[in-house]
Amino acid sequence: MQKWTYFTMGIMAGLILLLGGALLVQGREPSAYAMQGVDNQGKYAMGIGGSAQGLNDLVWILHEHPPLPGLRERGAEDDSRVLKATAVTLCLYKVAENGRKMELVSVRDIAYDVEIQDLKSEPPVKDVITLLKKQMKKP
Repeated sequence: MQKWTYFTMGIMAGLILLLGGALLVQGREPSAYAMQGVDNQGKYAMGIGGSAQGLNDLVWILHEHPPLPGLRERGAEDDSRVLKATAVTLCLYKVAENGRKMELVSVRDIAYDVEIQDLKSEPPVKDVITLLKKQMKKP
């Protein structure tokens, strides 16, 4: 009779531990959750991601700022090119060696990129606009 008592108590203890563990894990966010942040003035935004599944080793920083006048090309002031009042810089960093090393991989001013309406896209934007105009003319 004692064998069954110990056996039953062992099964019950195992079930209690299993259910307790399930309750502790319930509601937790997955470990691959991508963190993001924005500063209180809205000039910086940060996002993290990974170059492989389950690996958060990339950091993107988006910075909105006035263009730096000291870095303009000579003669750019009288040039007829479109000059933006605000620069939007996107930086990509790669974190290595468990956070002990951080490498700047790429930097780009994307203020001009967001003005492009059609680049290697299917269908081309002009075709979509033409189609929409035809549809609007129909009664």
